[in-house]
Amino acid sequence: MPSLEERLRLLRQAKPESWIALSEDESKVVGCGATYREAVEDAQRNGYEEPVLIKVPERWIPLVL
Repeated sequence: MPSLEERLRLLRQAKPESWIALSEDESKVVGCGATYREAVEDAQRNGYEEPVLIKVPERWIPLVL
């Protein structure tokens, strides 16, 4: 599994408001798309039937809960 820093780097490089599909063990990006469906279809074309999906935020801002 990639480190937290590696995941953040991948997310920050992705287009805002897009979706990223990761392999089941979350070790690599296997697809992406403007919509959830596009990211899943891209991952499936790349041979990954059950990817882990992450929505990229519109912008990166500090959040306090």
